[in-house]
Amino acid sequence: MEIEQRLGLYQVFLKLYEHHRTLLDEILKLEKTSNKTFSSVTNRCITGVIQGQHVHLVTNLVDGKTQSLCQPQGIWTIGRDRQLAISIPDRRLSRHHAVIQYVQNQGFYLVDLESTNGSFINGEPVHGRLLLKDGDRVRLSNLAFSFFLCEDSQTLDETPSDILARLEASTVTPTLGSVEPVMTPVSSVDLKTPTDEQPEQSDPKEETFRFLQEPSELEEPVLENTIAHLSPTQQSEILDRFFSRQIHKVSGHN
Repeated sequence: MEIEQRLGLYQVFLKLYEHHRTLLDEILKLEKTSNKTFSSVTNRCITGVIQGQHVHLVTNLVDGKTQSLCQPQGIWTIGRDRQLAISIPDRRLSRHHAVIQYVQNQGFYLVDLESTNGSFINGEPVHGRLLLKDGDRVRLSNLAFSFFLCEDSQTLDETPSDILARLEASTVTPTLGSVEPVMTPVSSVDLKTPTDEQPEQSDPKEETFRFLQEPSELEEPVLENTIAHLSPTQQSEILDRFFSRQIHKVSGHN
């Protein structure tokens, strides 16, 4: 039964490659970059911060650096135009793709600017504007990120004296000669020349094969004529499924 499922998945990918090569490339791109993007500290996100009358966004979408973006009108435009607040050099994005707008006493809204490839929240297409909630998954074309909302702040108690004492002790630098080096005996078996062992090199084909071995999330068989006529909405749903799968992978490892 498992072999039949894997063969069926393989046939689905062949049809995707034949009729929707760009979509398959995006799926494989999500899988290939999972260890670099989703499981590292560079997870793509936007956080809306509300502190009294002061409102700003914190994001790492621009140049891969986490930064705070203040906008006096509470409007942050996203797209590939270099003059925008959140400029992303991605040809799949429209020049003015979408806007995150803060409305007082309501919250942050995602507004699609009639983009070519659409805007989505948790897999649902955005027509006009839609209120963002904490933890929402947002996708603009193939740019996927998480949205978080921070509107609560606390003033914590002072750090206990015993913790402060430990911190002070940890900053003491040992003087030269205070620590004796530990000599570890090395057997002749451990002595190897650089040519004895070559570093392992990852094979892109092996990575793709591992991806094909994983259980498919497509519960129903996909017919050839269905794949050949995938609508943009169906393609978006497939990308959202794989994006969700990567998020679940990271949550399971943490």
